[in-house]
Amino acid sequence: MAWQQVLRLYHAIQQTVNSISKHTAIPTQASTFANRRVTFIDLLRAYAILMMLQGHFTDTLLGTPYRDPNNLIFATWSFMRGMTAPIFFFASGLIFVFLLMRDKAPFRENKRVKKGLRRGIELIVIGYILRISFPRLVQFDIYPGLFAVDVLHCIGLALLTLIAVFGLSRLLKISYPLLLALGGALVFYFHFDFKNADWSFLPLALENYFTQSNGSVFTPIPWVGYSMLGGVLGYALNRRPQWAFGQILPLALLAGGLLTHFHSSWVLEQLYGATGLESFLAHANFNFLAWRLGHVFIAVAIFIWIAQLWENIPKLLLRIGSETLVIYEVHFVLLYSTWFGIGLSSFWYRGLTPWQTVFGAALFILFFFLLIANIDRIRQYRWPWWREKIGIAAQFVWKWGKEGAEIVQDRAVFAWRAVRVRAVRWYLRRVNQAAYQGPGEE
Repeated sequence: MAWQQVLRLYHAIQQTVNSISKHTAIPTQASTFANRRVTFIDLLRAYAILMMLQGHFTDTLLGTPYRDPNNLIFATWSFMRGMTAPIFFFASGLIFVFLLMRDKAPFRENKRVKKGLRRGIELIVIGYILRISFPRLVQFDIYPGLFAVDVLHCIGLALLTLIAVFGLSRLLKISYPLLLALGGALVFYFHFDFKNADWSFLPLALENYFTQSNGSVFTPIPWVGYSMLGGVLGYALNRRPQWAFGQILPLALLAGGLLTHFHSSWVLEQLYGATGLESFLAHANFNFLAWRLGHVFIAVAIFIWIAQLWENIPKLLLRIGSETLVIYEVHFVLLYSTWFGIGLSSFWYRGLTPWQTVFGAALFILFFFLLIANIDRIRQYRWPWWREKIGIAAQFVWKWGKEGAEIVQDRAVFAWRAVRVRAVRWYLRRVNQAAYQGPGEE
């Protein structure tokens, strides 16, 4: 019978998945490297955030006449800037899964799961807060740009996705890195289907998560895919931390990156020829996802070697890699003039010469070096003051809101009573009018 064939097919698929999970799971090896800090991750994140700072500064302030794609310097800068987002998303997934797997507690009791859920939601909320324009908000101007999706929204969703896949792997008893690899590949595969679909039926706030037509800079698809693939490496390094201090892993990443860079388009064309699926052809014709993934592999290999050879890495550089959220928040408001309409973009938007841009970008980066160098002092001495002021402001808002609510309540009660009296009078008039009308007089 048909249902028996379906049942046999289900058991066959289940056995295949279990077999793959058994062979892809990486057993933990106790070694002297288990407690050593994997410094290349902080170096990678520091590189990504510094590249983001100079990239955003240059893209925002460099004058339009100097943006010549045929110019070797501008073309090189543009190529390097394009690596920033893939590296950032990949490193976010790598470090999160690396730390997630350190906690051996069950899913519901895992502290890293709870912290990741809180962090993911927090990043999404911060993403919206950074786009607030207080002068427009005071005028009750709910502008479309407030709901645009940016990198923080996508990283927050990436963390939530990594946690969801982790829970699914525990529920189904399937290898976590296998699910991450398959999930990342599927996110890449469906990129053009989501990009070309019509999402206008959704509310604007949700539509922006699927399309860039309304001002969103990033969308979760395809960028979450990089975080999922980064999680595969994070899982492997958690199980075999000695790989970060040897030569096999960086050599494998370098080889994989070069193969992906030079041959991924050919592989996609072959997949299209074998399957006839149009998505493979679309990726082969515009192969930026796999192409950039190859560059990420190469960059990770290079930073592993740098961490191995650089014996005395400055603590400030590593600290920059661990304070990326603070740097992103401050740079966003300072550069894009979001909160109060005052910032670098409000004075020099695409109005600087190349030399002015280079000098300004250097000062911009220096400012953040100084900020992170003094971040503990700022938090120690300034946060209590801010907390006191925020507490006073909160009390004032609460008192004002309470008094306003009482006024609104009184007016609402008065209005309700007036409406009720009018409704009763109208009803009585209708009843009396009907009582005085004779049969057939309606």
